[in-house]
Amino acid sequence: MKRLVVMSSGGWFVRGACFVLLACGPGLGAAPAADLRDLAPVRLFPVEIETVGAPQPLPLLPPDVEQGVDAGEGLRASLFAPGPDEPGEFGADWTYQRGLKPYAGYGIAGSHAAHAPLTVSSLTSPDAWKLGAENWRYTGSDGTDLTLGSYSPRSFVWGGGARLGGVALTRSLSDGVVAEDRWQYGLVLGALNYTDAAASSGALAYGAGASDAVVRYGVSPDLTLETQVQWAPDMVTAGLGGLYSTSWGAWRVGVAKATRDLHEGWRYRVGYDVSLIEDIKLSWLTEQRSGGFSDLGNYNGFAVDSGQTRNVVSTSIALGRWGTVRGSYEQVDSQAAPLKQQFMVSQQFWYSPNLRVSLSAQREQISGNYGLGLEFSLPIQ
Repeated sequence: MKRLVVMSSGGWFVRGACFVLLACGPGLGAAPAADLRDLAPVRLFPVEIETVGAPQPLPLLPPDVEQGVDAGEGLRASLFAPGPDEPGEFGADWTYQRGLKPYAGYGIAGSHAAHAPLTVSSLTSPDAWKLGAENWRYTGSDGTDLTLGSYSPRSFVWGGGARLGGVALTRSLSDGVVAEDRWQYGLVLGALNYTDAAASSGALAYGAGASDAVVRYGVSPDLTLETQVQWAPDMVTAGLGGLYSTSWGAWRVGVAKATRDLHEGWRYRVGYDVSLIEDIKLSWLTEQRSGGFSDLGNYNGFAVDSGQTRNVVSTSIALGRWGTVRGSYEQVDSQAAPLKQQFMVSQQFWYSPNLRVSLSAQREQISGNYGLGLEFSLPIQ
């Protein structure tokens, strides 16, 4: 602290704490403004402040109607009608079914728990972590995806995938033709996941350790080759397939060989997808496998048999704001007798911005089992 010294008849008079009064006292006059600023214990300096824009909210994922993934956390109610000769009472949870579970595919959301995705990302980068119902997923701007948790391998030509729990790394995987001279791949390491996807919590069920790898390469603008390898204890399965696109549709062809313990088997698959008009699509698939064939899809219930033949015909009709109506017929035969003959019909649409409705029906011709489903989904923000 600076001190002000004033001469008096008795000698030097020094006061540090009263310098303002002394400076303004009689006989001294007013001190210059610059001197007062120098004596101030606190000084103010101009500081440039950068302008920061208002915070922008992160966008939520849009409702994926095609895959049946909920876009918001919500309240759900399902109603299943009783079959003939069954009691006519409904349970308190509004669910009832006979023989068949609510169909999980074709856009039906009944098998997925309502969930609002949590996104952690930067406002200046498309890279982001997303918390899903069963996993954490990182999406990179270069097309790389890293998933921690439950994951279903994506193989569109060769098929035979199963849900795994572990770590998955993929790069630009798509369900169509790969661009010429481009690569796509996917690798997942973990354990077979048999947890009920419809369970809201708990009930975790895992099987043996397993891995699944798929690689796709664009040979030409119309031809894509795909190879896949699956591994589990005492089992190795490898396959090669191709996707050829034409102006009328797309052909899918695949062949795979499996070894399990002392057994060997083959599987052959041919499929065709076509669009009749803009809003109507048809698909056909035929598959034949020998008795010793095994993959991750039937790893848990594998049994040597005489082989099977499988045929699937499906269609989808787009109805605009009323969603898409999907129907299919699947038949599985062994050399001894038919094993499965099942019809399925489903529709899912947004009735209003806050109400989604799902309808489903299925019938198993051989066993006589069937299921009817009506589901409402109410997002809660």
